[in-house]
Amino acid sequence: MSNASFFDSARDRFRSGLTELGAKWGWYFALGIFLVVLGVIAAGMAVTTTLLSVMALGGILVIAGAGLVIMSFLTGRWSGFLLSLAAGILSIIAGIDLLSFPVAGAVTITVIIATILLVAGIFRAIAAISMRFPNWGWALFSGVVTAVLGIALMRNWQATSLLFLGFAIGIELILHGISWMTFAAGLRRLAGELGGREAERRAA
Repeated sequence: MSNASFFDSARDRFRSGLTELGAKWGWYFALGIFLVVLGVIAAGMAVTTTLLSVMALGGILVIAGAGLVIMSFLTGRWSGFLLSLAAGILSIIAGIDLLSFPVAGAVTITVIIATILLVAGIFRAIAAISMRFPNWGWALFSGVVTAVLGIALMRNWQATSLLFLGFAIGIELILHGISWMTFAAGLRRLAGELGGREAERRAA
């Protein structure tokens, strides 16, 4: 098979795949709407969402810790037995602590996120100024905004700790849903264009 025929075959398969996906664009659009609705609910019930997310994290830590403890005993001759056992026990303790005191866990996680935002924002701003890559102004702006958000969160962590995580999860779901909706709309348009070109080619 020549290179031209190979690329023609690959191009035809790609177009047929897009056409097939385009026929199912409604499912992707429905998924986007579903995620947006979930995001609105999560953001509207931010405190409940925060507590549920913290408790879910606690449950995951307990399960993961139990798995580490079991695996450490099953591989008792391994040189890292004590380290694996200690990590498992600490994970279980942390998980139980989050399950027992979800409010305190939300506060701790919020402070950690605030610190990460502050450090990441400062680093991004410094990197943008020093490297001056294309469109570095947007990176500088993003870094400044991220650092300011981290500072604001650290200054008001007592008032925002129960709201921040749930609201952030809600916003993430909304943005994710919008991305699926725009993907579906673009897929429908592209598949329609490819289908029209294919019909014209066959008619010719």
